[in-house]
Amino acid sequence: MKLNGKIALLLVILLPLSFYIYFEIKKNNTGLRIKKLPVLSQTVLPDFKLVSHTGDTLTRKNAEGKILVSDFFFTKCRGICPAMSRNMKKLQHYLLSNKNLESPFILLSHTVDPYYDSVSVLSDYAEVYGADGKNWFLVTGNKKQLYDLAINFYKLPALESPEDTLNPYTHSERFTLVDKEGYIRGYYDGTDSVKVKQLMKDIMDLDLAYKVKK
Repeated sequence: MKLNGKIALLLVILLPLSFYIYFEIKKNNTGLRIKKLPVLSQTVLPDFKLVSHTGDTLTRKNAEGKILVSDFFFTKCRGICPAMSRNMKKLQHYLLSNKNLESPFILLSHTVDPYYDSVSVLSDYAEVYGADGKNWFLVTGNKKQLYDLAINFYKLPALESPEDTLNPYTHSERFTLVDKEGYIRGYYDGTDSVKVKQLMKDIMDLDLAYKVKK
């Protein structure tokens, strides 16, 4: 084998190894450990067309290439929704203030009561809980589409029970983590601050995994 061929072969072997060593050293120096999150969905986030509390129309393209966290709520909810919204606000603040996060992100809170939760109603609710309208969007739209998203993609309950005046809508307390490619990577109790902190950690692990891929 000629000398140039040997050098080329050596580079092919050493380059991947050197990159691996570099990132291992980098992780050790920063105290970070990559947690490999499971893929929990067989299909990717489908296309959708919803309206935000800002009055803007959002589609699947708004989430492309971004880490997504979603939940389902309604503004008249006096049960789990206030706690979920407070924790989503904490998550928004954490992600916006974290200088180590390089991935763009989007937070989507879907109403399960689109009849009442108009853009103006959602706008008032967003002001109370501090949804910035740049990263965190409260969305409404066609009821069938909202419920199809909840049930068929997120695999979460969404049910209208008009006969139950205290709890006219059934929905999940879970926050769902979706990666940049549109696959579900985790579920977290949005009423539990400990679980939300775990979500924060998992987002950073997912972000670090994307950094390593680069």
